[in-house]
Amino acid sequence: MEGISLGPVVQLVRTLACHARGRGFESRPDRLPLSREAAAKRIDELVREIAEHDYRYYVLAQPIISDSEYDRLVRELKELEEAYPELRRPDSPTQRVGGTVTKEFPVVPHRRPMLSLDNAYDRRELEAFHTKLLRYLKAQLTDLAEPLLYIAQLKIDGVAVSLHYENGIFVRGLTRGDGEKGDDITANLRTVRSLPLHLQTPNPPPFIEVRGEIYMDRKDFLALNQQREEIGEAPFMNPRNATAGSLKLQDSAEVARRRLRLWAYYLEADEEGSLPASDYERMHLLKKWGFPVIETLPPSPLPEVWDFITHWEKEKEKLSFDIDGVVIKLDAWPLREKAGFTAKAPRWAIAYKYQPEQAITQLKGITYQVGRTGYITPVAELAPVRLSGTIVKRASLYNYDEIKRLDLHLGDWVVVEKSGEIIPKVIRALPERRDIFAKPVEPPTACPECGTLLVQAPGEVGRYCPNYRHCPPQVIGRLEHFVSRKAMNIQGLGEKILKKLYEAGLVETFSDLYRLTPDKLRSLEGFAEKLPEKLVAEIQASRQVPYERVLYALGIRHVGETAAQKIAEAFPHIEALLSAPEEELASVHGIGEVIARSVRTFLDDPENQAEIEALRAAGLQFEKKASKREGPLAGKRFLISGKFEGISREALKSYIIEHGGIYASSVSQNLDYLVVGADMGPSKKARAEALGVRMITLQELEALVGKPVEVWLSRD
Repeated sequence: MEGISLGPVVQLVRTLACHARGRGFESRPDRLPLSREAAAKRIDELVREIAEHDYRYYVLAQPIISDSEYDRLVRELKELEEAYPELRRPDSPTQRVGGTVTKEFPVVPHRRPMLSLDNAYDRRELEAFHTKLLRYLKAQLTDLAEPLLYIAQLKIDGVAVSLHYENGIFVRGLTRGDGEKGDDITANLRTVRSLPLHLQTPNPPPFIEVRGEIYMDRKDFLALNQQREEIGEAPFMNPRNATAGSLKLQDSAEVARRRLRLWAYYLEADEEGSLPASDYERMHLLKKWGFPVIETLPPSPLPEVWDFITHWEKEKEKLSFDIDGVVIKLDAWPLREKAGFTAKAPRWAIAYKYQPEQAITQLKGITYQVGRTGYITPVAELAPVRLSGTIVKRASLYNYDEIKRLDLHLGDWVVVEKSGEIIPKVIRALPERRDIFAKPVEPPTACPECGTLLVQAPGEVGRYCPNYRHCPPQVIGRLEHFVSRKAMNIQGLGEKILKKLYEAGLVETFSDLYRLTPDKLRSLEGFAEKLPEKLVAEIQASRQVPYERVLYALGIRHVGETAAQKIAEAFPHIEALLSAPEEELASVHGIGEVIARSVRTFLDDPENQAEIEALRAAGLQFEKKASKREGPLAGKRFLISGKFEGISREALKSYIIEHGGIYASSVSQNLDYLVVGADMGPSKKARAEALGVRMITLQELEALVGKPVEVWLSRD
């Protein structure tokens, strides 16, 4: 065999093996055609796979593949169905608008279906759309004027919503759902600051529907992921994923903190004659009424539309948010009505999808990072490759389930994509280029840092190192969190110094920091003469950090700044928190079962209890300071329940606070008064009675203050 090249033979074997597994079909001349039997098998696989991705995207808001990869699967299915029409299944994703409606919110039918759009990926497909539409309209109209004029709008990579306004007031907001009906997320949408709650016009139409895209700026996305990592939660994959997850939150206050935004792109009314016939003019009307309207090309023939598309393909990275293409729509609404719809999409519009920038490189290995909470994150180590103007050497793989889904083998050639993504991502392997001796990537069994056997909690995809006390990255990560600006704010204790202190055996717990002296620090190599005194002074000054920030600094999983504030408000003394049952913690507004369970688990640990006592002995604040506001209600804690005729809850809350009272977030043993109005919830009343909380009427509250609410409201 010496001197004979096996390259072509090996490549043929790989290709045949790939087809035998029902993989890799694309309409390319260098691929072998699939037999009918192989096509049937592959269609079944694709239908199941796409349905799974639809469920993850629309219901769980947890997509695991990029849009381009999803589109590739759908295109492959379409091509197979066109090649073998008799194999097209009635439940094929190509036959309907995908998605399943979650049951967490009320489900409401759309006035008109929110259909998906057909896609174009090059100029030829865009021109084919135009030709087909022109032919269809000529068959309907004998006096059709040419050329057809289109508007073009940037296609935001966000979440589509339908907004209803009655007499100029925002009354309802729905997700797209399955296209026929969507989830009512009105309360969450009210928190989107760029969404007008009323129209800026003295004469609004009786009813309008506005459609738009909710999205998240890249900088807000990065800040959100940083916060999630600080509290031990998995980061979102991309801004769209973060937006979808945010809109499904039950706590609208938490949604408000996510800094979601709106771009509007569609307007219609019950009385269609009340709106302009030009869609471009309708966009101007939306702007006039107070809506942010996405970048829109004025009515133009197709060549100018193409110029708009190519311009923004070059400029899209300069935007502060992600786009994945351009939407092209007929400008004239009368022509849209004539063009109508197919079973799943309007004939008068199409989405031009930008091909995300991709590169092919080799997977050199997998490394595993250990986070502050012990979560193990696999990272792909890549042969350096240029992508979106930068050299990419590493890409996140999120968890072992992602590795398994990609079927990664060591040494694989892989496709890496950025396309607006903040972090490069491996989107697929190229099995046809795989070495026949390549070994699949196996999940880690032991912590790469301390060697402890990893565990996987029920219902979670991530693996964790349980060596909470002595795994170096976990210990140093917790210390970094403890001294961070939003926690104890101890300046000068960065990662390098903390690592030095840990390796020297001086610091392993939070309380160890408060036992440091200048002499101990001076014993370490590299410390300047004045640095020890400065560091110790910073540490001692942190004793005055308020209780809620101390709770946050403890690094309890799932407890961020906001949750820590709510817990401190509900349990103003550490003794009350230490003895609080899980059910009472969960009843605090905005906390819920997951956070409550995490807090209770942390507090029940004897070593954590000992650490809290050590920190108390060091002088840290474990009691919420009473309000300095003076007044007849000073130092007393109040909560409102029920309705009060002619008085809003917000006004009543302000009335309590202005007269010195503290407004609580839930019924607890620390509550002094529950102010009861009409239609009070029975569960809240039962809880107040069980805890012995005094319930008073509005009149009794006014007697405590000495001034009726109406008099206070009418003050100058």
